[in-house]
This record gives sequence, C-alpha cells and structure tokens, in this order.
Amino acid sequence: MTELDPQLYTIAWIAPLGIEARAATYMLDNRHHGRFPLQRGDDYVFQAGDVCGHNVIIATLPAGQEYGTGSAAALASQVKKFFPNLWFGLLVGVAAGLPNLTGPCPRDIRLGDVLVALPEGESAGLIAYDLGKETAKDGFQPLRGGHVLAMTETVVRSAIGSIRLHALDDVQLFRPFYEKMKDKRHEGGTFTDPGQEADRLYETDDSGATKLKDRERRPDDMRTRVWYGTIGSGEKLMKNASRRDALRDKYNLIGIEMEAAGAMNRIPVGVFRGVCDYGDEHKNKDWQPYAAAMAAAYAKAVLAQIGPREGDGQETTGLAMRKVCHIPFRQNKNFTGREPQIEKLRRMLFAEEKERVAVVGLGGMGKTQIALELAHRVKHKMKQYSILWMPAQTMPAFQKTATELVQKLAIPCGSGDDPKEALQSYLSSEATGHWLLILDNADDMTILDGLPGKSTSLFDFLPQSPTGRILITTRSSKIAVNAAGSDVLELAEMMSDEAAAFLGKSLIDKNQLKQVDIVAELLEKLTYLPLTVAQAAAYMNMNRMPIIEYSRLCNRTNQDMINLLSTHLRDETHYSKTQGAVATTWIISFNTICEIDTVAARLLSFIRWIEPKAIPRSILPGPDSDWNLTQALGLVCGYGFLAWREDGETVDMHSLVHLALKIWPGQSSDNFMTQGEAIEHLARVFPSNDWENRSLWRQYFPHVLPLMRSSALKQYTRALDLGYDIGCCLRTDGRIAEGVEVLRSVVTIREKTLAENHPNRLASQHALAMAYQANGQVKQAIELLENVVAIDKKLAKDHPS
Repeated sequence: MTELDPQLYTIAWIAPLGIEARAATYMLDNRHHGRFPLQRGDDYVFQAGDVCGHNVIIATLPAGQEYGTGSAAALASQVKKFFPNLWFGLLVGVAAGLPNLTGPCPRDIRLGDVLVALPEGESAGLIAYDLGKETAKDGFQPLRGGHVLAMTETVVRSAIGSIRLHALDDVQLFRPFYEKMKDKRHEGGTFTDPGQEADRLYETDDSGATKLKDRERRPDDMRTRVWYGTIGSGEKLMKNASRRDALRDKYNLIGIEMEAAGAMNRIPVGVFRGVCDYGDEHKNKDWQPYAAAMAAAYAKAVLAQIGPREGDGQETTGLAMRKVCHIPFRQNKNFTGREPQIEKLRRMLFAEEKERVAVVGLGGMGKTQIALELAHRVKHKMKQYSILWMPAQTMPAFQKTATELVQKLAIPCGSGDDPKEALQSYLSSEATGHWLLILDNADDMTILDGLPGKSTSLFDFLPQSPTGRILITTRSSKIAVNAAGSDVLELAEMMSDEAAAFLGKSLIDKNQLKQVDIVAELLEKLTYLPLTVAQAAAYMNMNRMPIIEYSRLCNRTNQDMINLLSTHLRDETHYSKTQGAVATTWIISFNTICEIDTVAARLLSFIRWIEPKAIPRSILPGPDSDWNLTQALGLVCGYGFLAWREDGETVDMHSLVHLALKIWPGQSSDNFMTQGEAIEHLARVFPSNDWENRSLWRQYFPHVLPLMRSSALKQYTRALDLGYDIGCCLRTDGRIAEGVEVLRSVVTIREKTLAENHPNRLASQHALAMAYQANGQVKQAIELLENVVAIDKKLAKDHPS
C-alpha cells in the first residue's frame, strides 16, 4: 500500500463523531489511498484526500472513545505533532442549536441550520462555559471569562466573511455540495433531510413545564440558514432546557457542543456545526446525518474560498497524472478589471463544481482574455491542476493541440491511434487527477456538432471526469447552452472605470489620461468594448496620436469610424489576422450566420438599411412561417448582434456592430437584401395614416425618415411611394413641418419624372397642399390645389364619357 507523506498535508478536518467523519469523506474531491507511517505513541489513523485544491486529513475519535473537550484536545494535539506543515484546522460536526424567539433580535434557529463560531462585538466566538472555578462570593467563574486561547486562523475568518457577503443567498455557495452527497450511504441510512414537519421545538416556562412551539414553515428555497455568533463548548452532554436557556441568555450563545474548546487551544480551528437538536430532553440522533452533512458542505465552501498557499498542493506520490501547463499565451500584463466575471467563473468551476462552464459574448468582448487570466491564476494558485488550452476554431487546430498534449502527458498512443481519443480517454479517468481544459473560440457549430453524414464532432472528443473542468469561450449562445446547459456566463461591455483603467495600461503616454472628459467621451464612442479600446490604444501608440485627435477621427464620419474599427491589432492571443480588428471579427460572424440560416441572412442584410435601436419585430422581413423568423432572430441574438427589450416585441443592435454591417460585402444570393429591396419591403409594411395605426407608424418613423433624407428617393420609385405614406402619417400625427419636408421632396421628384396628370403625382401634390394648409402656409396650399383642380377638370373634360 502507498505510504502517504504527512508533510504534504496542510489542513486538518476534525470530525470527532463517526457520522461527522463519514460526511467529511464524502466532501473529498479525491480520496488519497494509502496510509501514514505510524510510530510508537501514535494513537490515531487519519484519512487523506484533497478538497478544492487543498491536501486535507480527516481526524476522528476511535470507535468507542468518549467524546468531549478532553478527547478533542488529545486528538488535536496529535494532529499538530503528526503534520508539521499544518496551516489550520476545521472542527466540523453537529451541535445543539439555541433558538431565542423573543427579545430585540430573535433567532429562529432550526434543525439543519449551520452555526459558525465567530466573534461578534464584545462576544467571543467560543465560550468554554464549564471550565473555571467556584467561589462562595461570586459563584462559578469561567476561566479567562470562558474565552479560549487560540483564535481561528485569519484566512478562515476572511473566507467566512466572503461567504457572509452573499447574505441571503450564502446558502447557495454550499448547498450544491450537500446535494451531491445527500443520497450517499452511512450505516443508518442516507444524509437526506428528515423534513421540516419533523422539526419540533419545545419551550419551557418559569415553572419548568414544556409545550410545543408552533413555527411557520420556511419556504423550500430558504430551508437552511447560517447563524454567526458565539458557540458554547462544555464537557457534559446538554439535555436540560432550563440550564440550556440560562447559558444562552448569559453568554448570548447560538449553540452548544462538546469538542471545540479542547481542540481550539491546540490548533486554531474554524468551528462549523449543523444543528441536530435543541439541547433538551427531546434530544435524539435522527437529525445527526443531515446536520453533519450541512456543516461539512459549509466547510467545503470555506475551503473553496481559500486558494492553496504557494508551495502547497503538491500531489502525493503516484496519485495523479504528470502535471502540465499548456497555455500558448503569456499572461496579459495590460489585463485589468473584469474581477466579478473572473470570480464568478472561479466559483462556478471550483466551488460549485460545474464540470462545464461557457463564456458567451459578442466578438471583441474579451472572452479569450478572461479565460487566459483565469488560466494563469489557476496555474499560480492551484498547482494541483493541469492547465490544457485547446483552440476550437477548426478541427485541424484541435487535432494539432491534442497531438502536442498526448506527447507532453506521455499518453500511450500508437501510430494508428487518434490522439484526440487517447487524450479524451486519459482525462476521463479519475486517476488522472485535477485538470482545467479551456476550449477557446468554439464558434462554428458545424465543427462542434459535425456535418450531416459525419460520425464525429469536436464535442465527441471532450472528456468527462469529476476531477476535470472545461471552460468554453464562444460567440454563440446556442453553442454555449448546448455545451454547458445553464452554466453560462454572458459577457457584456466593460464598466466605464474598467475601460479607463485598461486604456491607461495600454497607452504609452499616460499623461493623456489627465484629459478626463475627452477620455470619457472616447470610451463612450468605443462603447467600452475591450477590443475597440485595445485597437484605439495601439493606433494612438503607433501614430503618436493624442487622444483628442483620435476622438475627432471617431466623430468625423461613419467611414472614418469604420476605418478605425478595421485597423488590425497585433496580439499573440489571436489565432489569425482576422481576429485583430473588431469589424473584421464581426463580419466573419455575419458570414457564419448566413451559412447557417438564409432567413437570418435576410434579416442582417435588411437591418443594415435601417436604424440599430428600437427595431420592431413587425418591420422585419420574414418568411410565411413565424416560427422560421423566430428561429432566425434567436440565431442573430445568440451571436450578440441583437438583444430583445423587455416588451418582447422590439430588438436593439449594438451601434458599432451596425457600422460594421454597413461595410459588410454580404453574399450574392437571393437572401441578401439590397437597399432597393429593403425599401420595397418597407413600402409594403408601412401603415396608412388611419388613426388606429398611430402606434405602429411612430415605431417605424426612426427607421424610415433617414431614408427620406438620403439619395434613395431619387434612386427608387418605391421610395417615393414610401415617402408619400410617411408624409401623410407625419401630418396626421401633428408633426406638420416634417410632413411638409418629406412630401415636398416627393412632389419635387414626381413633378420631374411623372406626367402632370399621373395619379401618383396628383395624389402627392394634394397631400402636400393639405400639409401646407395645416402648417399655416395657405398661399402655397392654394396655388398647389388650384393646379390640382385645374388638371382634374381637364381630365374630366377629356374623359370620353
């Protein structure tokens, strides 16, 4: 049997009772199979494993030994002697909870709740309430006021504080650990919740009589609470309600247990207890498994908040794979901000133990940079993890990296074997140990899912292991959900302060940042996108251009802005030159969408001709099937190019994406809408000036009015039809001056292109005359109407009837 090295273990998980130790073993990420070398005088056998990157030993009392502060002290003393590199300990198990339903700050502690010993104000986190002296004058006086000598290690208290920051949802940080082990077996059953109906609290009055207290059932999603405060530690089992209440009120206790005072003065332990009874004569063991499991889950959450110390976390001999770090890119020295996103990914992957997590966002949002920063942090702080970075933009790139990793890991792979399969098989074994796989740029569904007729896809080669984690970056929400279910982080633009800090790190001339207003204006123009900010900094650095001049460039014309967005940024994390310019990046995604869905292609090519904000669904061109339009919208939204508003009927497009759409060459096909076809569609769907259509035409105005001020009126006959309808609706809506402007443009062109008796010319002249009249331009209205009437009379005279 493998001999385990005590020097490699830094955390002692003390679980005195058998049921507490069993719960602790189920919290291990990996059991370290082997035994520690024993010498004369070594009285205890320890279990070993790792939890959240820490090498941990589980210490419990021998079968049949009486428990209490003395036994706990003996156990803790030997733990301290046996493991020379001990960092801190955790005392994890069950205790009696002490509810107090009266007073200014009532505590409705329930069975299954978690108690955490923590100093509060002048109160100590732990009180040894029966250790002291009895005097005739003062009665019983606890030694040192009941306070124990050692304090919980600062890093443990800091981790507890981190969990407390989540306040009402702190349970969500440890509940998943319980859910994974609740159905595991112990000698009396499982660790499942006995149910709130079995939770009975008896109150004692001044006469000593007890009665059942009726308490309102907690909602299922608030089943468990964590209570922070002082825990009493004594030598005797508490089954006396009156004595219990007296201690509670004297020391403001939240619970009572029997080991902490003994352990704490030997090792600075964090004390976490699950409530299994109320310290009265109704005490039994029915709730011990569930309470022990909840306390163990909280302890694991604490460890998840603490990264291994430098030098800790070396694997025990022969227990895990050869550790490798395959990150093809250096850590970005300019990386800044994004801490909430990185922390969320870290928590999902390593605290909540999600085996697959996806990061999704618009091209240029910084998905790869966030994954890279996380990979390097794991490399430095969680040394038990191998880091494997694999590109997913093409199958050949994935194949090449798989071959390199097979060689690095010394995985047996014959000349006829597929390296992808060999790597998958190796990583899927629990014996392999901990690994983090980053699958970067997983944007092409045909590569990930495979083409029709092909038996394998990239997803077919992804490993599965409880000791492995996969982080996927993608522009496609569909890919993200297919790969990781609901474990998806949607990435948005940087915060303004993050973008400013990033620009500051990227610029050579830091003095320019003193122009605060100009910097703020520029970043707003760049919409706080990391790639556009990086492009801007690189352009200014290369051309020695001041910020104010770059900002002027952005403000001149759309074409100037497009040119800047198309400027290539050289970056080692880009797999090809197309990734260095945000406009080019988006255009590649446009083309991918077109290959997937012809309806989506038609949508994109239409939207380039209208405004990017507040686009009504009803204005969009679509097939006869509403389902197909919904699917197409979902695809475009999935790439981050469109976003639904709360009304569910309106979408927005990112303004810079819309600019890129304008330079998109598109595809020569029936599915790509020209400006003329877009105007033809708008002329069909634009409503009449019936008053009941007012809501609709108001939604359409922002998208059609710019066309009326462009050359489209002169180019397309249907633009004149559209202009006529727009002008009539503007007049009806009370926007008289605008109506006059549009109708005058229509009339001017029709007077040059249509015969004087053409119905369309006459109709537009009549509409303009009505608009003139409404606008107070009576003279112009009369002149125009006289002309229309004269032509009508001539037509009537010449009519053969």
